[in-house]
Amino acid sequence: MLEKVTVVILGRRLLTDTSPVCSNFPKFFHYMPSLLELDICGTLLEYFIKGGLPESPPTALNNIKSLNISSMSLRSVKVVSSAVYLIRSCPKLQDLTLEFYQVWVGDIVEPVVQLLRAQSSSSGAVKLQRVQVNMFTGLEMEMEFMKFILASAPVLEEIFI
Repeated sequence: MLEKVTVVILGRRLLTDTSPVCSNFPKFFHYMPSLLELDICGTLLEYFIKGGLPESPPTALNNIKSLNISSMSLRSVKVVSSAVYLIRSCPKLQDLTLEFYQVWVGDIVEPVVQLLRAQSSSSGAVKLQRVQVNMFTGLEMEMEFMKFILASAPVLEEIFI
């Protein structure tokens, strides 16, 4: 059984395909029912969001204990909502590693900040124990993402930034 998946780069053809009529979340996770660890590049979040977010998360996310999202851009509401959805859809998630992609000070991020502020009051990764954040610079959207993590992880034991 497949327990660990690492996806570093997704082909440009998949990212630019506008044909999906249903969410790409179930398509991607369909053949991975026993997944324990997921290591993905932030560009994959763009692929996941195509077709919208499903009401019910894929069952493959039920057993994920370790999630690593590298090169995650906080400039896009779609990417951030995909990341939030993914984190919330892993009920057994214990270890989370995030690597933020550099955001320039002049970037328009108010929609992202508003999205994260709205998410901070909802339930989330209740078993999350350890968080590591790389490439953190302290910009407003990064701070809001951290507030979301702190608000949704009541048993958090360790955070490394």
